[in-house]
Order: sequence, then C-alpha cells, then structure tokens
Amino acid sequence: LMEILVALTIVSLVMGGAILGLRSLVKSELRSQSGKLAAAIRYSYDRAISTGAYYRLHMNLDDQTYRLERSEARVLLTEREDSGRAGRGQDRDAQDKQDQAEEERNQGGGMPSELLPPPSPRRPKFAEYKDSTLPKVKLSRVKILDLLTPRQPEPYVSGHAYLHFFPDGHTERAVIHMGTEVEDSDQYTLIVYGLTGRVEVLPGRVPPPPDFVGDSPSTLKGAQ
Repeated sequence: LMEILVALTIVSLVMGGAILGLRSLVKSELRSQSGKLAAAIRYSYDRAISTGAYYRLHMNLDDQTYRLERSEARVLLTEREDSGRAGRGQDRDAQDKQDQAEEERNQGGGMPSELLPPPSPRRPKFAEYKDSTLPKVKLSRVKILDLLTPRQPEPYVSGHAYLHFFPDGHTERAVIHMGTEVEDSDQYTLIVYGLTGRVEVLPGRVPPPPDFVGDSPSTLKGAQ
C-alpha cells in the first residue's frame, strides 16, 4: 500500500509539473503572439503612409488567421457598420459579389432603366499583400477572441473583422482581446490609437476606453 501511495504521489507531482509547464508555455506564447499582432498593426500603419496606398488587416476569426490586404483605390468607410449580426462579421468581398450579382439580375429583368434603383457604391477591391515581413499568420493555441472598432454595433467574435489603414496617417481605433478561451483569465488586450497608429499591449481583459464607443474621427464622417 505504501508503495502504491508513493507511486501515486510521484505521478501526481509529475502531472502537476507538466500542467504548470504547459500553462507557462501557453502564457509565453500568448505574450509573444500579442506582441506580433501589435507589430503587424504598426507595420500596416507604416506601409500605408510610406506607399500612399490603402491597407486593411483582414482577420478571419473562424479559422484564426490574419493577413494584410492592399487597395490602390480610395477607401471610404461609413460612420456605422451594420453588416455584422450577433457578433459575427461578414466577409465583405463575398457580400460585394452577392450585391453585384443581384444588381446584374435586376438589370436583366426587362424593367426600364429609370425604374431601377441606383447602383450601390462599390467597395474598393482589396488583394492580399504578399510580403515576407508580414506573411499570412495562422494562430493555434492562442486566438483572437474579439475585435471592436467604434463603427461596429458590437464586438466581432466570429466571422470576418477588418482594421483599415489610410495613407494620410491614421487608422481605425480598435480594441482586440487575445487568449485561449473567453473564460480564461489569461488574456491580453491590444488598444489601437487611430491618429498615431500606436498599439498598447496590456495584460488582462481591459474594456474599451470611456471615449471609445461612438467615437468617429472627422476624417471618416460623411464617407460612403
């Protein structure tokens, strides 16, 4: 019996040490991936200024990837984004294709052109910006839990989320939470400042600043 108790004690100590080691490893990876995402945001901000083009960081919250995309055309954002539902952001490229196909069907329906609704404004075409400095990133144990910008009705926890960068030297303000699970206390918060592109990385799940909700930079007001 004593031998069994000793063996069980040793197994418990080994398993406890393994669990602590794994948790320490995950914490280290969380800290590292949060820093990498902050660096990616800062890099995107700098690229927009240096090249004079428009960029967006496309985050797929379903497969936990993010990549940089570029558009040569002018990008205008609405003050309020209403495409997301129940915390799920829509794939804007797929939505554009769907809207265009619907308009083409209406145009071919035989109705007089003066009776047809005006065509909806086209969003600029974005293409993946392939750069060795910022390739497409695939996350595994660490996840982007949610992303919130002032234009969104609620944080996006699934689907597609976007962070835009402009050549005049500003980006969208954003609050991003990273961790393994929402219920896990080990999280990091990234706060993106719109006028400077600075990214503050804070331990824990930090809520948006008091002036964050409803904030819309004057450069975006009136945009289509």
